[in-house]
Amino acid sequence: MDMNRKPLLYSLEPFDPAGHRVRTTLTISEPNPTGQVISMPAWIPGSYLIRDFARQVESITARCGRQNLAIKKVDNHTWRIAPCRGTLTIDAEIYAWDLSVRGAHLDESHGFFNGTSVFLKAHGQETHPCQLTLSPPPGRLGWSVYTSMPLSVRERHTQGSKGFSVYSVPDYDALIDHPIEMGRPQVARFNACGAQHELVFTGVIPGLDLPRIVRDVKRICEAQIRFFEPTSQQAPFLDCASKYVFMTMVTGDSYGGLEHRASTALMAARKDLPITGQEKTSDGYQTFLGLVSHEYFHTWNVKRIKPAAFAPYDLGKENYTELLWIFEGFTSYYDDLFLLRSGVIDQPTYLKTLGKQIASVWATPGRAKQSVAESSFDAWTRYYKQDENSPNALVSYYTKGSLVALALDLTIRHATQGQHGLDDVMRLMWNRFGRDFYTGGAKGLRENEFPALVREATGVDVRGEVQAWAYGRNDIPLAKLFEQHGITLQWRATSKTPSVGLRVRKQGEHLVIATVFEHGSAHQAGLSANDILVAINGLKVDSVSNTVDTLLAHYQPGDRVKIHVFRRDELRQFELTLATPAQTECKLTLATKA
Repeated sequence: MDMNRKPLLYSLEPFDPAGHRVRTTLTISEPNPTGQVISMPAWIPGSYLIRDFARQVESITARCGRQNLAIKKVDNHTWRIAPCRGTLTIDAEIYAWDLSVRGAHLDESHGFFNGTSVFLKAHGQETHPCQLTLSPPPGRLGWSVYTSMPLSVRERHTQGSKGFSVYSVPDYDALIDHPIEMGRPQVARFNACGAQHELVFTGVIPGLDLPRIVRDVKRICEAQIRFFEPTSQQAPFLDCASKYVFMTMVTGDSYGGLEHRASTALMAARKDLPITGQEKTSDGYQTFLGLVSHEYFHTWNVKRIKPAAFAPYDLGKENYTELLWIFEGFTSYYDDLFLLRSGVIDQPTYLKTLGKQIASVWATPGRAKQSVAESSFDAWTRYYKQDENSPNALVSYYTKGSLVALALDLTIRHATQGQHGLDDVMRLMWNRFGRDFYTGGAKGLRENEFPALVREATGVDVRGEVQAWAYGRNDIPLAKLFEQHGITLQWRATSKTPSVGLRVRKQGEHLVIATVFEHGSAHQAGLSANDILVAINGLKVDSVSNTVDTLLAHYQPGDRVKIHVFRRDELRQFELTLATPAQTECKLTLATKA
């Protein structure tokens, strides 16, 4: 921390839990004498959509000493303050009722705050040290603070504060990259490769099996640390924090994660977490562990190894890159792979999981219209703004990006007879771009640099493969690549019921068409998304007993059926020809002698 630059002083007070309001204060000892400009970020790293967090600022005031100053908003998230020749203090009251991994949320049970939602940036002083004072909410007893943000030197040995103390970080980017949880969560701690980790679960979770979660997450963390640092076995976050914090908000049906430099914010469904006495690893718990693995891998890949377009971030506008297929897609490949490598799941389970990933990509017609490079670039306007037609128009840089990683790994291993793989490429990128990112100066991966890195790390020229699989729109020849490694890929139908080429969702007792897949029977007949299904050949459709599959089980491919729907408040009738059941299951089988 550069102490020659006077620190910016921040405070955060959750003063109104019932109204979901927090007060933040920014004190600038040497403001711009011609008028200080301040702003809120327009987006949060890891979630590529302009979210205009400033819209939740209910009031903002400024004073120079005791004198109130004029403050004028100049765009969606920026203010200019009248000149001040002394110490400038800015107070903001912010509405915090966004229960997600990317926002801020406060009520009588807990508080969760991403810095991008609550801390103002002082333009021209972004690289100054920042000190943050956290205060407890009024009348809430027993609350504690959980964050990876380092305590200030004076506070590190203070006892009894429960984390309501003073924290210090080197600059504004660090201030907004350590989210804060406060309340009375269930907490467990463990050591992985000499580094402290903390698991924090907020929400009502009866019988939560914390020891089991600790055991499994510890194995995942140690496997990833040893992967990137086989010699030193040093955790990456020790450059900016003394511990890593997993902050999990648990609800009835949530799922999601957002990475930070020494922590992650997660959301999980209650049913997906293990309870004491439950020995089997459920699909839901495997999904949760995969999410943990994904976000922890981001500690290396995207928080430190990152595109040049993100070094540094410009949080006032979109930051375009075609490389999210590497930073999200490769992370999606390695998340489940590290469940296998750490011993959390076995090989048959991994192959089954990989088959599901392949099937999810092949079920998306949009893969023929958009490359993963285009998907990356369009994240700001398309991927994060999906609608009923998105499966027909888009491909995910997460899921297909993971298959690009898989295909490159298989290609490199085959070309080098198992001497090299994608692992070597990841470690080269870590050594060149990641290890010293926060201490040795920001440097990111250039847009066209990746194929050369692969050749340097492995000796294999993959320029053609990268062009075809990442920048092209054709399917990856996975069956051929798997065959070279003794794995058979087979497709099969999971049902004998004829296909109509649509996806439905429940709406009370009704079934509503969510997506009509291009070129399918429903598309050719004229059915549309948001149509409410009424009847098939005169029999009522509902979400309980007379589902679409139940009714269509009485027919054969090639049969004609009449379907009645409500489109808005108008009853419509369509006639369509039933298609052969789609082969939607991808099964991977490992040869005995592979």
